[in-house]
Amino acid sequence: MSVGTRADVLRRADGAVGVGAVAAAGCGLALALAGAGASSLALAAVGGVVGGTALVVLLAAGWVDGIALVLLSLPLPALYGTEDLRIAMAAPVTAAVVFAWMLGQARPGGALLALTSPRRATVGLVAALVVTTAFAQHPLVSLRELLNLGVLLAFFVLATDALAGDRARVARLAPFITAVAAVCGGLAVLETVGILPGEFPRHGTPFNRAALGFGQPNGLGFFLAVALPFAVHTWTTARGGTGRVLGALALGAVAMGLFGTFSRGSWLSLVAGGAALALAGEWRFLARFGIGIVLAAVILDLGSGGMIRDTAQRTIGDWVLEQRAALMLAGVLMFLQHPWVGVGPGGYAESLDQVGAQIFWLWDYLPTPHNAYVQMAAETGVIGLIAFCVFLLAILRVLVRGARRARADAGVTREEASLRRALLWSFATACVAGFAIWPFAHGTGQLVLLVAAMGLALESDASELRGGGLRVPVRAEPASTAASSAPGGPAARG
Repeated sequence: MSVGTRADVLRRADGAVGVGAVAAAGCGLALALAGAGASSLALAAVGGVVGGTALVVLLAAGWVDGIALVLLSLPLPALYGTEDLRIAMAAPVTAAVVFAWMLGQARPGGALLALTSPRRATVGLVAALVVTTAFAQHPLVSLRELLNLGVLLAFFVLATDALAGDRARVARLAPFITAVAAVCGGLAVLETVGILPGEFPRHGTPFNRAALGFGQPNGLGFFLAVALPFAVHTWTTARGGTGRVLGALALGAVAMGLFGTFSRGSWLSLVAGGAALALAGEWRFLARFGIGIVLAAVILDLGSGGMIRDTAQRTIGDWVLEQRAALMLAGVLMFLQHPWVGVGPGGYAESLDQVGAQIFWLWDYLPTPHNAYVQMAAETGVIGLIAFCVFLLAILRVLVRGARRARADAGVTREEASLRRALLWSFATACVAGFAIWPFAHGTGQLVLLVAAMGLALESDASELRGGGLRVPVRAEPASTAASSAPGGPAARG
């Protein structure tokens, strides 16, 4: 068989496999939906296995963009949800993408090389989670939570590796995130005004608190708050009249959707996260941002008949804030009882019945203290809390350094400087939001870690080594070194 004939056969085989995988994915989805509609767990499981296998094949072969697929899955409704357990669609999709990357596209053995500063912090966080799981008060729950966090951290590492050296791909993700968030924001507005059915009515007003597929308004609010800096970036860097109009519409949809969640923590996190731009010297942008926030709040308040003022009035004496303070106190008590290793990852909800009984004014028992730092202290003790904070600060340090350098370097384009600013603002928003919500739940955690991966990929040593278009500083080299690296020299021939 000639080389040309063999290549034709392989191309036809690839095409057949691709078509078969797409067909199998469609059949699996149909079976899964039919099983869900008929309340048949067996049929839904068969459909899920068939569709999942086909999806892994498509991802491993590179026919489907895994990162884009994960982003599209984030706002989708949960596969399964009860008061005690919620399985977001993003969880199995992310697991499939991670598994497929490990099979084909990524470098499982060397993926950590793409991480520069946070490499040790990432390994330290994983080690802390494993150690605290070994001493967990509720082993099965902690193993489940370790698996959830393991999938997210694997996605973070492999996404960083996949993006390293490909600045164009990182730049393309920003408008894609904006587009997904804009669609969510538009749907959130429809849910807020009652055109779409809502599960969280805003009592005393004609509005609902938008939640979409996130299950809770705070989850959607957090998602939109983390995505809004990319909407600002897309709008400010758009070219042409049509691009500017589309960017402005997208930004307006994200902002209005965020307000439609009535998530005060998300609102304040976005504002406080923007303050991190001061670390990069972005004072002028901060001033424009502050003016924009004030104008948007005034316009929205007047247009909605007092939405912002009503929210501010409800905050005074709100029993929700009182109960959240009690939940955080319960987390502190858990930490004091198990200061070194905590009660185990995911163990806060299981331990709350016992610890909460010591707080006489706590009656709204929820599975989270609505504070990521208190939750880490309660569940993983000093070991996990330190590892968690070091992990976040290490990433934040890299993003600040990148934004500062982009601002100071006259050779950096306006688009790149804006992108680095958006990455810093977005991740800082997530860090601040940790004081009001757990940021690494499936559906929102993927976005936060993707933002981190995008920023780290731009700073990665692998970006230079793999020729991703990043500028490499020119420095004087010895003549022997220059000769060996010249075209046709020993380095080129080796």
